[in-house]
Amino acid sequence: MTDTLPERLARLPAETHPSFGTAARALLSEPAAGDDALTAAVDNSDLPEQTRFNAFYCLQVRAWRRRDHRRHRANTDRYQSAFGEHPMFYFLQAEYYATLDDEPANLDAALTFAVEAVTRLPGVPGVLHLAAQIIADRHEREPEQDRRPLLDAERYIRQAIALSEGGYPRYHATHARIATLRGSFAAARASIARAIEDEDSAGAEYPLRMGDYQIIRARIQYAQEAERLAERQEAAVRELRQVRGQVLEIMGLLAAVIAFITTAATIAAGQPARPAAGLLTLAGGVTLLVFWGFHVLISGSSGHASTSQRLAPAVIGLILLLAGFVMTAWGPADAGGAVRQQVGQDAQ
Repeated sequence: MTDTLPERLARLPAETHPSFGTAARALLSEPAAGDDALTAAVDNSDLPEQTRFNAFYCLQVRAWRRRDHRRHRANTDRYQSAFGEHPMFYFLQAEYYATLDDEPANLDAALTFAVEAVTRLPGVPGVLHLAAQIIADRHEREPEQDRRPLLDAERYIRQAIALSEGGYPRYHATHARIATLRGSFAAARASIARAIEDEDSAGAEYPLRMGDYQIIRARIQYAQEAERLAERQEAAVRELRQVRGQVLEIMGLLAAVIAFITTAATIAAGQPARPAAGLLTLAGGVTLLVFWGFHVLISGSSGHASTSQRLAPAVIGLILLLAGFVMTAWGPADAGGAVRQQVGQDAQ
């Protein structure tokens, strides 16, 4: 004697069991499990609550597989008061918010319910997969946010693949999305190739899923090229800034050389050798210190030179400054008068 649909629904595994979803989808393939029959079972108050919930879950699975999200949300709202405390209902609530528009508030709500579903159903592959999917959706829409949840998403999807023993190719596609967001492009290409290879071509959802897989493959290529372009652009910007700093330093050096030559010509004109040498040394030290200060102002501490190399011009400038003072102070007695006389003549 053939079992009735309510009897088949009652024999489904517990909703906390990893095989609950698989058994429900297998039941949907039977002719007796039509939408009208399942709806009648849900509304039959004479049946046990768990049997009614199993029928409700089968309805939701069918709506989700058809991508009839409007009906999925309508069923969730209608039966929330009856089945809202079931652990699997948190999973359905996560699906509910995930099918709304792309506003961050909806994705946050979907993630909240998905994480709660993972807490209540830690060994169910579909629950883990949905949580990983929602995290990937959030990061695809807001790439600048914290990337640490991607590690949780990868942990969820790897656990889902292990629990299902690789029986669901779409889990590998989700792993490819997460690996792409993490910048692990080799792992992403391997996962999407595995998903395409393992997908059953005889399945009713094969065309839709293959389209999704090809989109993911294109995104992997795009993300890798975008990362390479960003790296090249960053390197070009750094090089341009270095060139700009070098140009400014060269201009400052030329100005310092011109100023030193002009000062040397003024000082050396008609002066005795020793005072002139002292004053030139003093002017050279001052010029070197001024140029060193200009270099520090422009380049700061971002250069690749060591601390000793950056301080060497300052030390040399101080040495020249001290030597110039010494040479000027120990010059001939009339050196100062000669200098003042020359300066007075220049003023006239």
